[in-house]
Amino acid sequence: MTIFEYITVAVSLVLALCFARLLDGVRSALNSNRRYWVHATWVFIKLTNPLAYWWVLWGYREAPDYWNMLTFTQVVMFPAIMYLQVDSLVSHHPERIRDWREHFYSQRRWFFSLNAILALLSLIVFSNFGVSAEPEIIGITWASVGLFWSILGIVYENPKVQAAIVIFAGLSIVVTFWVLTFGPVASVE
Repeated sequence: MTIFEYITVAVSLVLALCFARLLDGVRSALNSNRRYWVHATWVFIKLTNPLAYWWVLWGYREAPDYWNMLTFTQVVMFPAIMYLQVDSLVSHHPERIRDWREHFYSQRRWFFSLNAILALLSLIVFSNFGVSAEPEIIGITWASVGLFWSILGIVYENPKVQAAIVIFAGLSIVVTFWVLTFGPVASVE
């Protein structure tokens, strides 16, 4: 077993929990009597996060020198934080949520704070802190933008601001999947 295979076992377990929690809440979140489009859009965006993360992680399969306790911790922190975010979106009992709009705004600060932590963690990873590799400028820029809109999400409860943030995030996901689909498979060596 390679170090990559060993590490991805831990990551896959947490990603599976994240994905399962989201899938468990999708039906309830889309119930037409309780649905809030901003919340439902975030649910779909967060469904794509584990997929994109898993795909990007594949780029580290040929980099045994990359792995140490710091990089392992960083790699496992991503899905753990994603799980906490997902749990704030759909809760353990989604059928008990009467109004998803009210639920979203009650969880907004927690949700975006976790998103800000993901952005900060991305900045650390893309700067290649703790490993001997050049910083990834595009990744640093992307993470900085994510941190900016996360802070906006924490600070502003205004529904128009929240709508703008989720639209921007949705477009970001489309671009990310376009690059991941039609770009070369990244590899860290």
